[in-house]
Amino acid sequence: AFFPPRPPSYALLRDVRGNIHARYTDGGSQITAGGRLAAFDAHFVRTKRNTEIVVLSMDAPTKNGEDSGDSKKHAITLIVSHGNALDAAMFVPFGRRLRDTLGVNIVLYDYSGYGVSTGSASVRNVYADLEAVVDWCVDARGADPARIVLYGQSIGSAPTCRYAAKAGEAHDAYALLDASRMPDANVGERMRAANEKKNKSNKVAPAPSASSEHATEMCLDAMTAMTPNACLTLGTRPHHQIGGVVLVSPIMSGLNVISGESPGCCAPASVFAACDVFPNHERASKIRCPTLVVHGTRDVQVPFRHGVVIHEALSSGCDDGGDDVEETSNDASERKTNTKQNKRARRGGGGSRAKITHPEPYWVAGAGHDDVYERNPSAFLDRLRGFLESVNHAASLRETMRGDDFANFNAVRDSAERAREAARFNETRDGAEAERAFFLSSLSLGRDGGAPVRVMEMTRDG
Repeated sequence: AFFPPRPPSYALLRDVRGNIHARYTDGGSQITAGGRLAAFDAHFVRTKRNTEIVVLSMDAPTKNGEDSGDSKKHAITLIVSHGNALDAAMFVPFGRRLRDTLGVNIVLYDYSGYGVSTGSASVRNVYADLEAVVDWCVDARGADPARIVLYGQSIGSAPTCRYAAKAGEAHDAYALLDASRMPDANVGERMRAANEKKNKSNKVAPAPSASSEHATEMCLDAMTAMTPNACLTLGTRPHHQIGGVVLVSPIMSGLNVISGESPGCCAPASVFAACDVFPNHERASKIRCPTLVVHGTRDVQVPFRHGVVIHEALSSGCDDGGDDVEETSNDASERKTNTKQNKRARRGGGGSRAKITHPEPYWVAGAGHDDVYERNPSAFLDRLRGFLESVNHAASLRETMRGDDFANFNAVRDSAERAREAARFNETRDGAEAERAFFLSSLSLGRDGGAPVRVMEMTRDG
């Protein structure tokens, strides 16, 4: 399944300062494209499977009146997972064109066993390679995950879809966890009503049950223990919540590639489905970020239906289930409360399924597997530019909303702390009233088995 070019098209050299430089091993390629390759920064990144992969990166071009740091920060970071039988240096000319035309930070990398990366190509290594590159972009380069777009071409769609699906699963899991931690908006009102009823009856109210007391304490803990980052990012996720995905000539799965354009019941994809690798058509429904699918209508290596099936899978997973609420009571007030809680759970990416609008796919008429760009370069770049601008705009809106949330966070936390103090005060007062009632009852009984005892009040005169 993996066909890394042998020998690699490039070599890495380290200068006296320790910097790594890439150059083509072929003289003709070095003459025609060596300057573009030399403009990329070369790095070694270690993966969790203990391999070192080569990463080539180049920052976005500087805009007028803006320094390089701002251009890099506000630009999209495009991480390219290239196709089979290629290495990162072979993608450099096209990657440089994307960087210059679209104004993006371009990041190319080689899978384990490709180029001069160590290790061997395998399914697990390919997955770990992309995870390491995304982590490196966020940790070492300071990239905003919301401005990271994964670009997967051909077999590169496999790690791309898998990473985006894992990020989608993490998004759904943490959204459900966050919704379960949200305190009930009516807790404080019910506590005040209970205290008023207790004061009117002038009796010591029974202690609340352990379960209700624990539930209230958990709600208050969830509000007062949260930090602004915890509220907004829902904790640390194993996969970053990337901004978008671009799939160019994607594959449905490994066995579907060799099963032909119209596989039947006896095709490898049907007979050996349990052993299939790279099941992109199954993972696409779990992706929770905008995804653009590009495919040639006359693709022979990866038939056109692969792109169609993946886009349909994306569409099947983008519904949020509507506003229907599962009701357990006919009471109108309870239905209203349940609806509000479900809407609050879905707000900000909550709920079990986020509502995502994927762009219309770009079907390149007459294009094959490797010429979806060459068929109509301007149309390809226009579609890609529009998609990247929408991702960047969404990231900017998220930053604005995050600032508003920071401004309101202290007020929400102070309210939760006041509710906690009120709960503790009521608990202390209940205990004091219980002790006072017990003391008065013991005095009324006296030592002689029931004779009343006169209680003298101490005065200042004695």
